[in-house]
Amino acid sequence: MLIISTAMFAQDYPFLSATSKRIYMSDYADHLNAFPKETRDSLINNTVSFKENGTRYNKAYSDSIAKAKDFYRYTTRVYKDTIAKTYTYVMHWRTDAEMEADGKAFQKSSEEDEENRKKLMGSKLDELALTDMDGNTHTLETLAGKIIVIDFWFVNCSACIQEMPELNKMREKFGTDNVAWFGITFDKKEKVTKFLEKVKFDFTLIPESQHLVDRFGIKFFPTTLIIDSDHEIVYTGKLGGMSGRADEISKALKKVIKKEKKRKKVSVTAGPVERVE
Repeated sequence: MLIISTAMFAQDYPFLSATSKRIYMSDYADHLNAFPKETRDSLINNTVSFKENGTRYNKAYSDSIAKAKDFYRYTTRVYKDTIAKTYTYVMHWRTDAEMEADGKAFQKSSEEDEENRKKLMGSKLDELALTDMDGNTHTLETLAGKIIVIDFWFVNCSACIQEMPELNKMREKFGTDNVAWFGITFDKKEKVTKFLEKVKFDFTLIPESQHLVDRFGIKFFPTTLIIDSDHEIVYTGKLGGMSGRADEISKALKKVIKKEKKRKKVSVTAGPVERVE
């Protein structure tokens, strides 16, 4: 996920009202998610959509763009009329300059992300405090002896939501006796609560944790870390598509569990030796 500035006003499109202002797509998603599904779908279907020349387009045109060879050059901008409280879509075709700027921004973030994962891998945590939805705090001390799986996500991350069923299955498969499962998000507790009314996520959720996102240097979502019982980060994954990500995490976790079991077997505490005269 890359967050790019949306400082653009209706003056860029004369067919919009003077009180329309471009907003983040995530803010628009929050607005829609405040309604039940039926209302939400109705709002989306009834939102006026424009091409940049001011002519309106329908779903058939939008579907045709999705199938076009240069579909990646198109993006939907959302505008909110700050007086009427209505929303408008504008189908924007990215210029060569915008494509180049976006490409450079993504490349820079990708390189920084790769470097950060290398730095995290093999590092040891000296402290960790995770406060969950019920106000309980989990620390390295309370999690002693457990492997810790941390998934960084947020409520408007479609890729995060897409893999949640697989993560739930993973938790069920490996259990909670030896593994602690946490989902860390910068979203507010109230926002997460509303999200859970629609989507099942069986991890222990840690809301309002931008400080943890910053601490671990997370730039892309979802990102999953595995920390062994010695508090060493032994898995960071890599930036890439969603295909096979859950399987990769599962294999990595299985390997860590196997290593932990083997270490416990060979770790024998010697008792007192009886002296024979």
